[in-house]
Amino acid sequence: MRDLEKLYELISRLKEVKRTGWLERGLQTPESVADHSFAVTALSIILADIKGLDVAEVARMAILHDLPEAVTGDLTPNQKKEKMGELKQLEEDIVKSIIQYLPFETGQKYLEAWRKLDENSCQEARLVKLIDKLEMGLQAAEYVKKTKNKKLLEIYQSAIESVKEDPELINILERAIKE
Repeated sequence: MRDLEKLYELISRLKEVKRTGWLERGLQTPESVADHSFAVTALSIILADIKGLDVAEVARMAILHDLPEAVTGDLTPNQKKEKMGELKQLEEDIVKSIIQYLPFETGQKYLEAWRKLDENSCQEARLVKLIDKLEMGLQAAEYVKKTKNKKLLEIYQSAIESVKEDPELINILERAIKE
């Protein structure tokens, strides 16, 4: 546990990493990756509980889902496509370096959660990935209403497309843009 401050240093870097998609569309003070990650984690945990999924596993996945961005920065989908092969390995290497600060058994749980999330291999992983897109869409709707910046609708539409398999989430996004 004495390495907890090293883990904290890495986690806290996410407070300084601004979300690139918002910056590219002209927002002067967008949310940080930490802001986004907190919302994804909170929503994921609550929905996992409602749906009867493994809340602890969902929490681990949600906490980890953007943690490599403390090192890589926030990459847009296009940037991720360009670096697909190397990025996947880099992100796993970053997660492996993070778990070295944890007791071995705990670290292995987090590494396994990362791998399941990366492979989208269980209901918990699918939920976290959907909530990641839902949160992005909800944030886009909020920014559109606040700024009237129509460029942000691209991100909102991307979120709609990403959650199309879940009618409840589409309803949430549709209500959010109307209210």
